Amino acid sequence: MGSRIHVYPNGSLVVEAVTEKDAGDYLCVARNKIGDDLILMKVSITMKPAKIDQKQYFRKLVPYGKDFQVDCKASGSPTPDISWSLPDGTVLNSVRHSGYSARRYVLFDNGTLYLNKAGVAEGGDYTCLAQNTLGRDEMKIHVTVIVAAPQIKHNHKTHVQVKAGDTALLDCEAVGEPKPKIFWLLPSSDVVLSSTASHILHVNGSLSVGRVRLLDAGEYMCVARNPGGDDTKLYKLDVVAKPPTINGFYGNRTIMKVTAVRHSKKQIDCRAEGTPPPQIMWIMPDNIFLTAPYYGSRIVVHKNGTLEIRNIRPSDTAEFTCVARNDGGESVLVVQLEVSEMLRRPTFKNPFNEKIIAKPGTATTLNCSVDGNPPPDVSWMLPNGTWFSSDINTSRFLTGSSGTLTIHGPDRDTAGKYRCAARNKVGYIEKLIILEVAQKPRILTHPTGLVKGRSGEPLLLHCLSDGSPRPHTAWTLPGGQVLERPQVGRRHTLLENGTLVIREASAQDTGSYVCRAHNAAGEATLTVPVAIAALAPRIVPRPPRAVHTASGAAVRLHCAALGIPQPDITWQLPDRSVLSPGHRGPAAGSNLLQPLGTLLIQNPRPADSGAYKCTARNHLGTDSTVTYVHVT
Repeated sequence: MGSRIHVYPNGSLVVEAVTEKDAGDYLCVARNKIGDDLILMKVSITMKPAKIDQKQYFRKLVPYGKDFQVDCKASGSPTPDISWSLPDGTVLNSVRHSGYSARRYVLFDNGTLYLNKAGVAEGGDYTCLAQNTLGRDEMKIHVTVIVAAPQIKHNHKTHVQVKAGDTALLDCEAVGEPKPKIFWLLPSSDVVLSSTASHILHVNGSLSVGRVRLLDAGEYMCVARNPGGDDTKLYKLDVVAKPPTINGFYGNRTIMKVTAVRHSKKQIDCRAEGTPPPQIMWIMPDNIFLTAPYYGSRIVVHKNGTLEIRNIRPSDTAEFTCVARNDGGESVLVVQLEVSEMLRRPTFKNPFNEKIIAKPGTATTLNCSVDGNPPPDVSWMLPNGTWFSSDINTSRFLTGSSGTLTIHGPDRDTAGKYRCAARNKVGYIEKLIILEVAQKPRILTHPTGLVKGRSGEPLLLHCLSDGSPRPHTAWTLPGGQVLERPQVGRRHTLLENGTLVIREASAQDTGSYVCRAHNAAGEATLTVPVAIAALAPRIVPRPPRAVHTASGAAVRLHCAALGIPQPDITWQLPDRSVLSPGHRGPAAGSNLLQPLGTLLIQNPRPADSGAYKCTARNHLGTDSTVTYVHVT
């Protein structure tokens, strides 16, 4: 019956995918041996051409990298087939591509077209076509993908200055949609698209130039690019380099002579400085190049450039060349090494600094005897900074072949610090000799007339002096005793500055004291007459012999005393108790001893009547008086 028409065992007739040609009369006949039966069926076919619902032509704006979808719903009978024509000419059909994803496109069963992450290439005209056997319908949509041209932040030309050997960082941060791709154009016209050994391209577009050299100087261009266009930023990179210096000196070729002793160890400095830090290399006599650092069994080149030669041999007498090189240039040091069998650096026979005191007007010789091989040259520096070499003979100075310096008529102008220096091939030493011109002592303190002291009190006798050298002071006491050095005795103390202290003067200390200041240039003396005043106690005025007072009325008994030293005052009360200054025993009761010996009876009672005795006492004697107090 054909592929579309089927008759089932139960007699049913099925027509698939009907068309208008299938309309008409259908006769069903049922037959057996007995007879026939039939039924006539009239079939009409209803058809509707394909039509896109809500069809319109419109433009759709899609941001770059975003998703978008477009609906295309169609009706018709039979059901229309929906297909999409893409901007590049590709056709997606709902029959063959239902639910199918081509690249980033997805076509759903309902005709909706979905695009994941739109790019610039996805912009253009999209056509939806709905078709069935009765006709076709289409809808056009124009898709525009929106992009933002790159823009570099701070895109003005920038000057960058970097020291040679450092790292230069060139910023290039750009924005745009889509995100711009950044690459760099170097001064050499090379293009940096990704990081290399000497150039690092960071994620944010910045470029790092490591260990820059003079060759890296020039213009660097950063280019930010996306489908929307380009943006650029220009850098001018200046590389600052400082040529090397060796041991503080800069020169294309510096020559230095050094000596060494056989079998010793010799170190030759080649300290190089510069920007960038120089590379140091030694060229040995046999034209062997040793780059720092180098460690051999006998020869070592340290990291700081110092050449060390161990176990020096006579064959090491040669030229050794140190070369320091960086981007700024190079510096060369030529060392002429001489190896000697027996060399001794200078040594003084008396290595210690000295201090010499000369007498005024008397020639004085300063000795700077020195030993060494080869024999050292001796020179002298005077206190005013003038240097004298050997074989100098002037009106005031004479140098000797053995390292001596003779000073004729030394005085204050020639006194000071003399520096002796000895030098030979293997060493240099100095020694300090201080020359002082002796000055006769001079006593600075002169008392006027008699020095008076008070018995029992300390007495200071001053004898300050100056001179060169510093004078020693001695005192001769009236009894003939001599105090020659600073000391602390039972009664006398001699201070460092020459002052004599009499701790507790007494009448026996009266007399003449002689101070003698002496040094190598002479002496000076000072006689100090001393008188010590002493007086036995005497009570004046004396208190009344009797005092009458009423009970409860305070009584004051005055008892002032004269004497040297000042007498101590005590009161004996009627009950035989004694009241003294600074002491209040139980017997004192209401009695107070006030300053200057006054006795205060604060609240007298008849029982306080009796004899009150005042006594004034010092080491020369005593004086006393009695007052009888009547209390009624």
